[in-house]
Amino acid sequence: MVNLDNLLYMVCAWIFAASVLQGVHAQSTRSWTAHTSAREVTSISAGLDMVWTASRGGIYGYTPSSGEISRYTAAEGMYDVNVRAIAWDSERRLVWVGYTDGVFERLDIDTDEIITFFDIFRSDRFPLKEINAMEVSGDSILIATGFGLVIFDPIRNEVRDTYSRFGQIPPATPVNDVILADVSGKGADMWIATDAGIASAPLSGSSLQDPANWISQNNISPSPTVTDIIYHHERLYIGTPLGLASQQPDGSFSRVGASNRPIMDLNILNDQVIAVFPFRLRSYNQQGIETVIASGFQDLRAVAVNGSDVWLGDGLSGLNHYTTSSGNLPLTLVSAELYPDGPFDSPFGDLSPAMDGSLWATAQLGISQSGIYRMTPNGRWTNFTSRFNTEIEKGSYWRVHVDNQGTAWAGSRGGGLAQITLDDVITTYDHENSILLPASGTQDFVIIGGISSSDDGILWLTNTNSPYPLHFITSDGSWGRLLSPQCPGAPQSNSFGDIFVDSNGILWIILLGSGNLNLTRGILILDTNDTLDDASDDLCTYYSTAGSNGSGLPGARIQSITEDLNGRIWIGTNGGPAFFRSSISAATDPTLEALWPVWGDRSDGTYVLRGLSVNDIAVDPSNRLWIATPDGVYLLSESDGFDLIAHFRSDNSPLLSDQVITITIDGSSGRVFMGTDKGLISALSDAVTPSEQTMDLFVYPNPVQISSSQDTQIYIDGLVTETEISITAIHGDLVRRMQARGGRGVWDGRNQDGELVSSGMYLIVARGKNGEGIAYGKVAVIH
Repeated sequence: MVNLDNLLYMVCAWIFAASVLQGVHAQSTRSWTAHTSAREVTSISAGLDMVWTASRGGIYGYTPSSGEISRYTAAEGMYDVNVRAIAWDSERRLVWVGYTDGVFERLDIDTDEIITFFDIFRSDRFPLKEINAMEVSGDSILIATGFGLVIFDPIRNEVRDTYSRFGQIPPATPVNDVILADVSGKGADMWIATDAGIASAPLSGSSLQDPANWISQNNISPSPTVTDIIYHHERLYIGTPLGLASQQPDGSFSRVGASNRPIMDLNILNDQVIAVFPFRLRSYNQQGIETVIASGFQDLRAVAVNGSDVWLGDGLSGLNHYTTSSGNLPLTLVSAELYPDGPFDSPFGDLSPAMDGSLWATAQLGISQSGIYRMTPNGRWTNFTSRFNTEIEKGSYWRVHVDNQGTAWAGSRGGGLAQITLDDVITTYDHENSILLPASGTQDFVIIGGISSSDDGILWLTNTNSPYPLHFITSDGSWGRLLSPQCPGAPQSNSFGDIFVDSNGILWIILLGSGNLNLTRGILILDTNDTLDDASDDLCTYYSTAGSNGSGLPGARIQSITEDLNGRIWIGTNGGPAFFRSSISAATDPTLEALWPVWGDRSDGTYVLRGLSVNDIAVDPSNRLWIATPDGVYLLSESDGFDLIAHFRSDNSPLLSDQVITITIDGSSGRVFMGTDKGLISALSDAVTPSEQTMDLFVYPNPVQISSSQDTQIYIDGLVTETEISITAIHGDLVRRMQARGGRGVWDGRNQDGELVSSGMYLIVARGKNGEGIAYGKVAVIH
C-alpha cells in the first residue's frame, strides 16, 4: 500500500519535473521564431505515415492520419530555409535535405537532432555545387549536384565517392537526377540525367571513377537536357524542357505524348508514368496515350506517390493530396493547400507593429500581386491578397503603416491606397474614388510612396509623381492634398518617396529621382504650422549634400527614417547612419545638420558603421538602435559614444540571411522582427515597454534548469524605465545586483562572482530609481 504522503510527494515531483521540462523547452526555443511562407514547394518525399515537403520557407512533415504539420526552419536549427531537395530515409527514420550552395543535412525525426554536412560546400574543385536531387538507396545517399554525383555514407556520415566524368559528357556537367535500374537484365546500373544527356554505368565489376565505364548519350529527342529520369516496364522515361521521351529498343529516345512543355518531376502510379508539368499532371500508359489527371495549377513542381495516395507540390498552393479512388483515374482531390500557417509571401519590404501586439507587413518591391499580411500576437496569419480578396486586385503593396486606432494602411505601386479596419473591412482608394491622382504620363497608375501618422491622428501619405504629391486624411475622414513645397535649394519635383512624422509633427520626406524612383535625391523637412488648408505659412528646408568628417549625409541614397526616445531623427543611408537633433524648428533651423554617430571605443574606428549600407533602423524601449544592413543586424547602445552590444549574422545566429531589409520592434513583447531577402524571423530581446508604476514581476521560465553547458536567460518582466534589481537567496543573502533599463531584465543564473547559483528558490526585488516603488518576484532554479 502506498503511503499517502509519499503519493502526494510523487505527484508534486512529477508536476514539478514536467514544468521544468516545459521551462527548458521554452528557454531553448522561444528566443528565435521564423515566420516564412512554406507554400512554395520545391520537392516532396512520401513515407508510409508522413509526407515530407521542401519549400523556400523551410521543410515540413505532414501526417495524413492526424493532419498535424511539423515544421523546421533555421530557428529550429536548420542551416537555411530555401530548400532545394528532400528525401525520406525510412530505414533510419531520417530526412535528408539539400540546399542550393551544396550544404546538406540530416534530420532525425525521433530526436529532432539536425546534423549539417559541408563536404560539398567546402570543395573548391567546382564552382557549381547546388544539390538538385537526393535518393536513398540502402546504405547510400545518392546526391545529384551541379558538378556531378556524390555518394554519401549515412552510417559513417562521410562522403564515400564523387563522380564528375561520365563518358563523352563534358566534365563537371550538372546532374539533375539519379536512379538505379536493371535495364540490361544483368544487374543494377547507375543512371544519371544531366544538362548534356544521360549516362549509365554498371554498379559491379568496374570503377565508376573511370569515364570510359560510363555509356553516355546526348542525341536525344526532344531535348538533350534531361531534368528527370525513371524506369518502368523495362523502359527508361526521361523528362526534358520540351516534354517527355522514352527509350526505344534500338536505344534511341523519342517523344511520348503531344505536350512540349517542361517536365518538373516524374513518378509511377497504377502502372502508368505520371509527369509534372507547370499547370497539370499527366499520365502515360504503355502505349504512350497521354491523359490529364489533375489540373488547375499555376506552378506545379513535384509529385510523390504512396500506394493510392498522390501528393502534388505547387509553387503557389503548397502540398495537395489526391487519391486514385479505388485505382481509377483521373485523381480525386482529398485536401488542398496543406502547409504551415504563415504569410503568403516571404521577403518583406515593410513592417509595422500595432498597439494590440499584431504585426502588419507588405512584401518586398518586385513581388508581383503582393498583398498585405497580419500576424496576431499568438502567431496566426491573415493574408490579404488578390487571391483571397477582390478588393485589392490592382497593384503590388509595398508600404504599410498602422495608426493609433489600430487601422492598417497599405500603399501600392500602381493600385493606390488600401485601408483595413479592426474588423477586417477592406477599402481601397485611387483616382476614381478619392483625390489621389495617377502618376504623370499614366491614366490609372496610382503610386503611394510612403505613409505615416502624427500624434494628433492625421494620416500623411505621398502620392508619388502626381501634381499633388502630398496628401492627408484627418481623424474625421476628411481628405486634403498639398502641392510640392517650395524649399530653398530643392529641385522642383513631385517624386516623393517615404515619409515620417516626428513627435513634433514635422514631416520628413525622401525625395526620389524623377526618372528613376529607385534613386533618392535628399530629404525635405516640412512644417505645415498646423494649418493644413493654408500653404502660405509652410516652412521647409532641404538636405542632399554628401558630408564628410562627421557631418552631412554619409551616403547619397537615403533608405530609412526613424526617431529615438531622445527625439533625434535617425537617417539610414547607403554610406552609414546619421542623426539630426530634432526640434520644433527643424524646418527652419540653419544650424541643423546631419551628424555621424561615433564609437565609444575608437579602436573600432571613429564613425559607427561608416561605409556600410543601412537599410532600416528600429529603436527599442531601452533606446538602443537595431540597424538592418546587408551584413546582418547591429545592436548599439549609447554611453560615451556608441557601443556594439551584438552583431547578428546568419553564421552566428538563426538569422535567415545577412541581407536584412527591414526591422521593427513590438515594445509590448520585446520581440524584434527582422525581414530578410529569405523571409521574416523574430528574436525576443531583453527590452520591453516599461511600466509606469511598479507591479508584480513576471519571471520566466519558471522553474528553470541551468547548467554550464548552455547559456541561461531568465526574463524579468514588469519593470519601470530604470530599475535596480536585487536577487537574494531564500535565507536573505544577496546573490546578484543588476541595473535594467526598459521593461525587462535578464538574469543569467549567476552570482556576483560569475558562478552559476545552486538549486533553490530565489527572490527578485526590483526598485524603481525614480520613486516608482518596489516590485517582487521569485524563481525556482534547478542546477
